[in-house]
Amino acid sequence: MINESSITININRACLALLVLFLAAGVPARASRLVDNLKAGRSQTVVAYGTSLTATGQWRADLAGWLNTLDPEGKAKAVVHNSGLSGQASQSGLNNLQGKVIKFKPDTVFIEFAINDAYSGPNYSPKHPDYGMTVEKSMANLSRMIETLKEALPGVEIIIQTMNPVWDSPHGSGVSAKSRPELDAYYEGYRQVAKEYGLLLIDHHPNWVRLREADPELFQTYIRDGTHPTPAGSTAITTPQLKESLAMPAASARGCCQ
Repeated sequence: MINESSITININRACLALLVLFLAAGVPARASRLVDNLKAGRSQTVVAYGTSLTATGQWRADLAGWLNTLDPEGKAKAVVHNSGLSGQASQSGLNNLQGKVIKFKPDTVFIEFAINDAYSGPNYSPKHPDYGMTVEKSMANLSRMIETLKEALPGVEIIIQTMNPVWDSPHGSGVSAKSRPELDAYYEGYRQVAKEYGLLLIDHHPNWVRLREADPELFQTYIRDGTHPTPAGSTAITTPQLKESLAMPAASARGCCQ
């Protein structure tokens, strides 16, 4: 005779073990609080903080539009502030944290600066705050931003993003990739910091790499200038990952244990 109680206990143990693995990997075992709060009817303030990929990125408008559909009663609203710093990297991000992020008292902050941290071209003079950014310095700056935000805004949700690869397009500077030879290492640094702090990581980079490998022509069309996704490219590649990661970052664990 099958002991149903024993089966239930074993299933629960398996789910708990799976949940522990997710937590050990630094993966939140639930949807973003941003999504949960909006679905519960609580309006939210969001800051998108990063480079020109944030300042001019279509993903911000896509995100705001989607977030404002989540309350079943249509009452809760999400205000998404654009605090992108075009042409700047993480030292500038750290230096401007108060005026660009904290002053808005956000519930959720998205951060990406790795693509400009990786930049080693001539646009940063030795006197520029972002000059000579190593992977280690990039990670340290991200950590300081996280700690500063947590201290200034207890309970704030911080979400880390990696973004797209680059290529040397004749329609842009022509040296987007040459001036970022170690970009993958900077993205990996962001992954490590997100894991260390147990933060939600939205890792767009692998999706763009898969597109580059499967359809190089479409990849170059979507990132025409070599650095910045077009609105169509952002909507096709970046936005779906945003929605998926925010809605259920550890879907298998949640489904098992419910």
